[in-house]
Amino acid sequence: MTVDSPVSARALAPPIYAGSLLAALGKGTMLLLIPIQGLELGGLMGGFSLPGMFAVGAVLTNLPGAMAVTRFGHKPVMLFGMALMAVSALVVAYAGSLWLMTAAAFTYGLGQGANGLARVAYLADMVQPEQRGRVVSAVGGSHRIGLFAGPAAGGALAALVDRPTAIAAVALCCGLAFLVLALRLPPGTTVPSPVQSTPLSMVGRVLSRHRHTFATAGIAMLALSLVRHARMLLIPICGTMLGLGEAEVGVVKSLSMGVDMVLFYPAGIAMDRLGRKWTAAPCLVVLSIGVVLVGMADSYGALLVGGLVAGLGNGIGSGINMTLAGDYSPREGRAEFIGVWGLTSDLGSAVSPFVMGSVASAMTLAGAASVATGIGLAGAALVVVAMRETLVKPEKSLGYGE
Repeated sequence: MTVDSPVSARALAPPIYAGSLLAALGKGTMLLLIPIQGLELGGLMGGFSLPGMFAVGAVLTNLPGAMAVTRFGHKPVMLFGMALMAVSALVVAYAGSLWLMTAAAFTYGLGQGANGLARVAYLADMVQPEQRGRVVSAVGGSHRIGLFAGPAAGGALAALVDRPTAIAAVALCCGLAFLVLALRLPPGTTVPSPVQSTPLSMVGRVLSRHRHTFATAGIAMLALSLVRHARMLLIPICGTMLGLGEAEVGVVKSLSMGVDMVLFYPAGIAMDRLGRKWTAAPCLVVLSIGVVLVGMADSYGALLVGGLVAGLGNGIGSGINMTLAGDYSPREGRAEFIGVWGLTSDLGSAVSPFVMGSVASAMTLAGAASVATGIGLAGAALVVVAMRETLVKPEKSLGYGE
């Protein structure tokens, strides 16, 4: 099988969707329990640093992960990432020190980043362009389902047994995902990069060759990543500042994720029928409005409305970042392009906590939300005015990245 012979989306669905769902179940559990574990071992600093190491590891994986995909192929890198996540989860579950747990959280992020990058490159190579939006948005939907169910399942298991057992269950999820991918995923191949390079030279070469793409769509996706993570931070923080209990804030977050979750397939259909810009711009606009509503909320009802609007906006753009990565990537050097794309977009998630925290400390939570909203609306304007539409009908030549 070669990249010139894409396979049916139906053939890829079981292993790709199941693997994504299982990994997200584990991630949802980790994001619930790791901050609690960190607070007990290291106070506030431990509570913030442990989940933050996930993002750091994922960001740092993009460039070496892209080079590994080019050299070894999609499937081995996906399997390596999943195995690393499983081992890291076990270490986190039973580590006796904050430092060891922090290191394991970092390697979990490395595995998560490697697996995700290889999956995006695989879909870009193996799925026909006219089906790509639906397939990628469905992968994003399975991820959202896992993030929706993971915290509830992990919290219940921690209450019934204990926290280490619940975290160790993450390793079980990753192990099952590993088996599904190993046994059911059709092998994929990449077009080797004609140039051997170091990570820094690879970044320079990709940015130089695709400067317009990164200056428009790339910046827009960086803005989207920042606003998405602002939403995840602001809902629990604003709810706590309003004096709401954990259960009440949890309801808002779950309902926000629920609205987000049910939109993944309609978003994919819209991407494949109307175009990528028809989902990217509304996603940024509606999500940005929801974020500022959350930041300005002065009651439980107002927080709930803001969370629902933000979930609606995020759901409209389900899979947009991965779809654009596949669309814009050239046939030769695709994995390298996606690695640099992932690096630029992931920077938004990495800097979001620091930007929001700095602005909130200097101003207010509403001020921080307003800054995030301004960034999101600027990204939407960039999509409308400057981003090139990548959806081309099957009978026409793609013309991108050739």
